[in-house]
Order: sequence, then C-alpha cells, then structure tokens
Amino acid sequence: MRYRKGSIAISGEFDIPLLLLIRNSGYITHQQLIALSGHDQSASKYSIFLWRIRRLLAGGFVTLLDRKIEGRKVYSITHTGLIELESFGHSLASLNSRTQVICHPSKMMHCLELNALRLSMLRHGLAELWLTDVEVCAENLMADDQYVKDYDAVAVIDAGEKSLTCAIEYERTNKSAARYSEIRSILSEEHKVDAILYILRDTKGLIAIARHLAGAHPRILFVTAAALRRTGREAYAVRTLSHGGPLSTLFGQVAQEVQLIRQFAIA
Repeated sequence: MRYRKGSIAISGEFDIPLLLLIRNSGYITHQQLIALSGHDQSASKYSIFLWRIRRLLAGGFVTLLDRKIEGRKVYSITHTGLIELESFGHSLASLNSRTQVICHPSKMMHCLELNALRLSMLRHGLAELWLTDVEVCAENLMADDQYVKDYDAVAVIDAGEKSLTCAIEYERTNKSAARYSEIRSILSEEHKVDAILYILRDTKGLIAIARHLAGAHPRILFVTAAALRRTGREAYAVRTLSHGGPLSTLFGQVAQEVQLIRQFAIA
C-alpha cells in the first residue's frame, strides 16, 4: 500500500489501542497512558511507546495540553484521531468526529483522578474489565436495555469465586440534597448492574453521601479514593453507616445475594 509522502501509517494492532485509550479516557496523563497500555513493563516497550506517541502527536491524531498538570503531560484525542478510529470501525454514538467539543476542560481533573482509580483497581486485582463514561453513554444511546444513568464507569469486579458487573461513580464534590434525592430515585430503578460503587474523595464526603444514598439500590457500596488506592480490596467500605467492612467482604456478600437472586429467577 502506498502512503502520501510525509503521512503517518496507523497500525491497527499498535496505534489504535493507544488512540482508544486516549479517546475513552477523555484526558489522560503520560504516565497513565503508559501504564494502561502495558508499555511500562520494560525499557524496550517504553521506547516503543515514546516513538508511537510522538508519531501520533506529529500526525495530529492526539494533542497535548498547553500546560502540565502537577508536572505531568496530559493527552486528549483530536477530531483527526476520531476520524482515524472510525476508519478502523471504532465509532461511538456518544463521541465521534462530528462532535464539536470533544472533552470539556472542566472535566479534566475528574478524568485524571478516575484514571488513577482505574489503575489502582487493576493493580489490586479488583477490576477485570472497564468501560469509561463515553462507552457507557454510547451503550445507553444505542441499547434498549439501558443503564438508568451515564455512570462514570462500569467495571467487571473480581469478587472471589464470582464476578460482578458494577457501576462506578466518583464524587469529587458533593451535590445538593435535592440532587441526591433525584439520584436516589434514579438508582432505585437500576437493574442492569449487580452493584453500584460510590468512590468519595474523603471520609467526610463518604458519610454525607451515604446518608443520602444508602439503600437507594439494594447493593450500593461507598468507599474513599484514598483507602482504595492504598489497600485495594481490603479498603474499608460501607453499605450503610452502620454496616461496613473490607471491600472484599462486602463484594463477597453482594456476590452471594446476586447468586440467590439468579437462582430464584431460574426456579
């Protein structure tokens, strides 16, 4: 195949996975992209990553923020990158080359912190599969059996002998009581996931939100981001303010409840 002089040939096997990670993350740091793509496993892999990301930048498929965040470079997808993904069959109803604003800058810190939580859950062996918010939104736009809201993520959680489909919400700041009342009503109608995990920035936020949302869904859990990053599946979590324990224990309880529900449905 011939390519126009100066053009960049995109590899479906190697470049497209990087573009997908950047698109689906919204914003992603240099270090997060290396880790999530698996290029942090050896010096040779890291060298290959640097070569590929430079090509993607030179071709205008991705862009760098004009300032570093906490000393780290931050990438986002461009319209050119979206067009290239679509040419390989990777189109999303929620984010495509016709989208005017690809990712609003106000969402940047939320995206980066959510990426960090994703990496923590992967490294602690909690998450087996991860759909980002744009992928969840795309499913909601295209599927008849929809999630009740556009969650920050939907992950397959390792709960020991069982796996759970878990909606994930990351709360950087608290909302109003009226808004939580609306969310409580929405979550009560959720039947597509096995559990809902709310991740809060600190204990104060956890207590406040647990008061509003505990029991909104029969299998809703609350944990702080710091505890999750530090101890993974042994992070202290709560189902209600009077019922808590290690996240692994609570997920185990949820898995048993889900199994009973499925057995009852079959019977």
